[in-house]
Amino acid sequence: MNAQKGLINGALRHLQIGAWTVDAESGLLTQGETSERVRPKAMDLLLALAENPGELLSKEFLIARVWPDVVVGDGSLSVAVGELRKVLGDHSGAPEYIETIPRRGYRLTAKVSMDEGKDANTEGSYFSLTGAGVELELLQGENIIGRSPDAYIRIESPRVSRLHARITVDGDTALIEDMGSKNGTFVGNTRVDGPIPLAHGDQLRLGQLAAILSVAVTGRQSTLTELSRDFGTEPSAES
Repeated sequence: MNAQKGLINGALRHLQIGAWTVDAESGLLTQGETSERVRPKAMDLLLALAENPGELLSKEFLIARVWPDVVVGDGSLSVAVGELRKVLGDHSGAPEYIETIPRRGYRLTAKVSMDEGKDANTEGSYFSLTGAGVELELLQGENIIGRSPDAYIRIESPRVSRLHARITVDGDTALIEDMGSKNGTFVGNTRVDGPIPLAHGDQLRLGQLAAILSVAVTGRQSTLTELSRDFGTEPSAES
């Protein structure tokens, strides 16, 4: 159990759960040509189950893990389980993925493994972000910014949404999009209402966050050696 937990809670966030490939950062589940996206809490629940495949996890444990900062009842857990079952094509009467143990909790019955094809070949890009004393190279593909533990660029601030913004890198281009954040995303003084191309020297502001992230474009690609960094932020007046 410990080895599995270390795998999922670390930088490697691409998993194979049964027939589905799971991208925890984007919330995307893929099987062949079929792709389904789940809400963040449903993904948190799936990861909690995947950390302990085959083991019975109590409702109390799962609620505390998925909703650590709010008070919810069994109903919220049941809704999240139902969402996962619908996406996975699973059935409570004959489960292939999530088994219900009446009055006790749930168990993931499908096999869980690392999707080595994605994590082992993760590459850096020409783009990086600097700010708050940190420089972080962006990866090819999606780079999520937010408070979520699953975010590639994690910012611990109440002024930043859980999934705040997304920077998508494709070769020598990078686009930033807001992910429905409460306080908005800005490139300079322009609010991001749709995909906006990024260029060297662009300054990014997330809502009311004091720290500014600057975009840098280098002349060559390099392999990223650290897959996750937390940006520190100055204490806000709300703290």
